[in-house]
Amino acid sequence: MADIKNNNIKAAENDIPESKSAEVIDLAYIFKQIKEIQNQTEYLNEVIDKLSQMSDGDSGEGGSPGNIQGQAKAQALGDVVRCRETTNQQLLNFYMTVYSDMKSK
Repeated sequence: MADIKNNNIKAAENDIPESKSAEVIDLAYIFKQIKEIQNQTEYLNEVIDKLSQMSDGDSGEGGSPGNIQGQAKAQALGDVVRCRETTNQQLLNFYMTVYSDMKSK
């Protein structure tokens, strides 16, 4: 079983283009990645747009915040944002660690 996993890992590593595997990680690269994280706001815009399109009343429309389906939909959209922001925070922490490691050398 371990041999299968090791072979799969080696095969995946061989699929990485040379330009990607030899990419230099320097200060400019780290700042570029942080800037890209900062600029990734499309998912926030989509969630805000979807929430603003939900009607306010209990007219029985699917997606209204006044009914259970609407509340569940709003909660799900909030969860998407929360999960994405958690991912962003983890990425930023990773880049901060890489930066600290580079700085200490």
